Amino acid sequence: MSLLKIQQSTKTIFIGADEVGYGCLAGPLVVCGVKAPRDWALDGLNDSKKLSEKRREAMRLKLNDLIEKKEIEWHLAERSNVHIDKNGVAFSLKDAFVEVFTKLYGADCLIISDGILKFDNPSVADYDMVSLIKADAQIPTVMAASILAKTYRDEKMKIFHQLHPDYNWDSNVGYGSSTHLEAIAKFGPSPLHRFSYAPMKNMTDASIILNQNKESINSLNKINL
Repeated sequence: MSLLKIQQSTKTIFIGADEVGYGCLAGPLVVCGVKAPRDWALDGLNDSKKLSEKRREAMRLKLNDLIEKKEIEWHLAERSNVHIDKNGVAFSLKDAFVEVFTKLYGADCLIISDGILKFDNPSVADYDMVSLIKADAQIPTVMAASILAKTYRDEKMKIFHQLHPDYNWDSNVGYGSSTHLEAIAKFGPSPLHRFSYAPMKNMTDASIILNQNKESINSLNKINL
């Protein structure tokens, strides 16, 4: 039904939106939206997860060039680990999506988000939108959004890795790999970990670390790329 709605839509502009970092143990959650004519396409686009790091970076450069030429538009919303711990990851995710929608939406737009999310925020109640499972492998604007979101977040996690090299964020980018979990067990959590997630929330010293590092957490999350 969702794909049929997209095919039958009379809207002339598509806004594709996708997230990255929802299931990570550390670092931010990132949502990106890309706005383009409905027939827009770009050779080499695919779901970011299906592209090599080298290919993703090449596509990021192509997309940035199109953005600079104003052939497409984009917006990126980021929610820190602090925001996630305070509000919950589900709220943070929808909050970031809503920010993207409100920045890009116009009268001739159809929003297509990857997944099965439903949005009850009154600020977007009148927006024409549809959620589609695996949209990041089917809709060019969603593919583009997934690439821009992932390359942005991966780059930020590599910067954070330089500050906290014990957790191997340059390779696992905050996901719960075996080496990441082993590092948490050995060194304890960092200020950039999500303390509302296991295993951090089950560690007796987690609240102490969180309270002692509030100032440094806030400064770290303000790093801009």
